Amino acid sequence: MTLFETICVMTATFAAVYIYLTKNSNRKSVEDFPIRFSNDKNKVKTQKGWKVLLLEKKKFPRDKYCGDAVCRTAIEILIDMGVYQHLIKENKAHVMEYRSLCSPGGLSYIWGRPIKFGEIPVAIACKRILLDESIAMAAKRMGADLKENWPVTETKFDEDTGLWTVYKYGTTDTLTSRVLVCSDGAPSRLATKLGLVTRPPDSTCSRTYVEGGTHRFDADGVVFYNKELLPGYSALFRHPNDELSFSVNVIPGNPKVVPEKLDYWHNWLMKKDQNISRALGDNFKMEKMKTASLRLGGEKRTYDDHVLVVGDAAGMTDPMTGEGIHHAMEGGKIAAIFLDEALNHGNYDAECMKIFHQRWMSKFGDDFKWSMVFSQMLYRFPILLDASTAALQRKSDKFVAKWADIMTGRLPKIYMLKPEFSFTIIYELVRLTLHRLKGSNGKQKKAE
Repeated sequence: MTLFETICVMTATFAAVYIYLTKNSNRKSVEDFPIRFSNDKNKVKTQKGWKVLLLEKKKFPRDKYCGDAVCRTAIEILIDMGVYQHLIKENKAHVMEYRSLCSPGGLSYIWGRPIKFGEIPVAIACKRILLDESIAMAAKRMGADLKENWPVTETKFDEDTGLWTVYKYGTTDTLTSRVLVCSDGAPSRLATKLGLVTRPPDSTCSRTYVEGGTHRFDADGVVFYNKELLPGYSALFRHPNDELSFSVNVIPGNPKVVPEKLDYWHNWLMKKDQNISRALGDNFKMEKMKTASLRLGGEKRTYDDHVLVVGDAAGMTDPMTGEGIHHAMEGGKIAAIFLDEALNHGNYDAECMKIFHQRWMSKFGDDFKWSMVFSQMLYRFPILLDASTAALQRKSDKFVAKWADIMTGRLPKIYMLKPEFSFTIIYELVRLTLHRLKGSNGKQKKAE
């Protein structure tokens, strides 16, 4: 019987983990460290070298429905893996050089510049059907055992041997591993079955593609904050060959905007939001809307004996932006480094695995509570988004770059409370309020 040191029931997240782990691990064979079991009943012979198995329930290429925007944190990891270079060379990803923001009050800000050779862009647009396959195949080239069309129906942990047995749906096939990684998306069926995840997904998003040459969109990416949708938002991103993705992210907090009404809001925005309808034009050709669930804000427990939960399954999605790919990949990187340590020491008990949870929470998870606070503030006071947009219009590129880092999770949201941001936004807030009061009084006098 082949014993795998790690089995991942996967999205692309853990494939990225494997690549990073393989490239950075100092371990050359399993003899390099002592494997400790709770007793001597383990009869499975361990072979030399890392043995990582990636299980995919479907066959690549397979799609994942989301907004398709990949931010700098994830891009840096993709570069380290050699995947980013492949995506650009093969024209599978589009670099977003010029991006824009439309606030609820109609203010807009456009920023960006041509990307220099070798420079890491702020964001790219890449279809997940292409991105996930590229990551998985890169992991396979580096030695991972990738099994496609392998849906998992059940997992069992043997405390005596310290091993997991994974069962394939509809067959008698089984696989055995020391560590199990649940990275099976926001529904998190496996982690839920194991009792680690105890709540359903709490939000949703839509995505549809617009055929190139049929629209009037002339930017690389625009985020639209419509007052009716807050604290959620919608976005248009340009892909290679002039194709667009249009997405809507529902964020909890607005009683009128709930996951069950996603289809309504997706279509309402295309017709009623003037900025979006203007960008799409009158003759755009769009495919049927697809939807996916979102698990926001992080799970309270993403570990147990010999098991980790990573990515969307662990709720590594920002409650303010609904974005998760960069946090999932960063969480995957943290998991890779941690597993390298755990496997080298041969300790996979819950107290040890808890270190992974503490690390990703410290890195970005603890900031999710601030994201939720700010998102609810934006819903109650949309003028804050107007003030933020006005501040971006007036400030330097350095200010804009740091603001972008905050919004994409590279810097904590609490940085918004620092004087350089809070004082600037308060100033713009006062200025906008006085301007609107003056305009309102002017209209009232004119009416009289």
